Amino acid sequence: MDDSAANLSTSMCDVDEQDLSSALLNNNVSFSSTMVTSSADLSFSLSEAEKCKLMQNIDVNCRPSEDMELSIPEKNSSVQEKPTLEEQATLDEETTLDEASTLEESESVINLEDTIDEVAPQATVPQIPQLVVNQPVEADEDEFVLAEEAMEIVEEPAAVEVVPPEYFKGKLIEVGRRCWKSSADAQHYTKGCYWSPDGTCLLVPIHLDGMHVMELPPDLYTATTVAQERSLTSLVPAVHVPEGGTVYDCVWYPHMNSQQPDTCFWLATRQHEPIHMWDAFDGKLRCSYSGYDAVDEVMAAISLAFSHDGQKVYAGYKRCIKIFDTSRPGRLCDDYPVKFAISCIAQTTEQPNTLTCGNWHGYIQHFDLRCSPKQGPLFTLGGHKAGITQLKYADGAAGWQLFSGARKCPKLLQWDMRNYKKPLAEYQRHVDTNQRIQFDLTPDLGWLASGDTQGALNVWDMNGDGEVSALPLHNDCCNGVSFHPTLPILASSSGQYHFIGTDGYGCKNDSVLDCTGAAEPELSREQPLEVIYENAVVMWWCG
Repeated sequence: MDDSAANLSTSMCDVDEQDLSSALLNNNVSFSSTMVTSSADLSFSLSEAEKCKLMQNIDVNCRPSEDMELSIPEKNSSVQEKPTLEEQATLDEETTLDEASTLEESESVINLEDTIDEVAPQATVPQIPQLVVNQPVEADEDEFVLAEEAMEIVEEPAAVEVVPPEYFKGKLIEVGRRCWKSSADAQHYTKGCYWSPDGTCLLVPIHLDGMHVMELPPDLYTATTVAQERSLTSLVPAVHVPEGGTVYDCVWYPHMNSQQPDTCFWLATRQHEPIHMWDAFDGKLRCSYSGYDAVDEVMAAISLAFSHDGQKVYAGYKRCIKIFDTSRPGRLCDDYPVKFAISCIAQTTEQPNTLTCGNWHGYIQHFDLRCSPKQGPLFTLGGHKAGITQLKYADGAAGWQLFSGARKCPKLLQWDMRNYKKPLAEYQRHVDTNQRIQFDLTPDLGWLASGDTQGALNVWDMNGDGEVSALPLHNDCCNGVSFHPTLPILASSSGQYHFIGTDGYGCKNDSVLDCTGAAEPELSREQPLEVIYENAVVMWWCG
């Protein structure tokens, strides 16, 4: 007889019931003689509760009979009896008949052991592995009932309901201010203001002074009301990017979160330079996106926009729209030729494959990026008498509503892009210059706010009669307006370029407003003409 037969187990008839229970509790159950050739370890460990449950099932349902055979090697047995020829033939026959079922059952035992710790802690149901015999043992119905009840106990935590803030229920309270001095030689006026998507900081481009990032005062994060006696916060730039020249446009990354530093950046484009990505923590340059013309020279983008998922960068140029991959800076991009210079870009959440672009000729064009550029825009909207300076879609369910503003145009137009034959509404404001006069919407589309060249803040109640409320907030042009994404805080910026000639009308007395709003007179010149520079950014509590 072959020596390998020494590893074969004895039959059940040679082992009494007491030895069977002892072997089971010592975790030395071998399921089949075929497992001798397998390298997988099918042993499992049982807790005290599982051992008690196992003993009950063995006594009630799994009591071995004389016709049933089970392979049980004795623990710590150094000498094993050699089976006879008849026993060897019987074991080989059982191995041939039950090999497939034995493997399936052994796999189920391993899976049950691996999932013991995954039961909910509220109601721990012991997992009892099935014994592998000629007839599989069915699980008790009570165990399935307990398992279902345990799954029902596990409930997801209830979502915290966010109450939208209420706007313009009381007086506007100034909570923070920052001013820049200006003179006839170097006019440092603001060019709008932009809240970050998470509401932690405010981006302010300054003419000839780069870009500044102001942080929200810490006491306003959890404030529900602000007292009028609150001291004014002097807004100190946390980050300053000293870019030279004129900043054409800038835009925050739409998923910016201060808890994730990799997402804290914005894009900016300026004269004679490619598109730069700036870090919002330290102001360092991360990367650049370069657009080139037909003679392989760098072109400056006029307008910028992110896709809603943040994966694409849309840049408007004089004769094309360039689409960059956010994760791949450089010069690789997709070109979409157009006939006019793209002055501003907006994208609706309802249709991510389209772009709405304004141009310097006063038209609004809607493009489908899936169509050939030879097809041109899907449709073109008119209504403004000069170049489009800003386009903005509403958030949420009103994602098809578009608002547009233009230079030297006293109208703000509201469009429904599903039925664009004529504007839904017109809102009047004073715009007498070519600069961009910014407007903004509250997240709930309840209020529309816009600056004007006379220094007033124009506010419209979208749920009311639509009458305008003009609030004189600045002594110079109010060029920037931006609502905080989660708090009833409004940021406004002021300033403009003052043309000063060299003739008799060019000489003047000019004064500068400091951080408190007081005028600082400078040296008098020949002519009595006085120009007041108010280059400031202000935060207002508008709850």
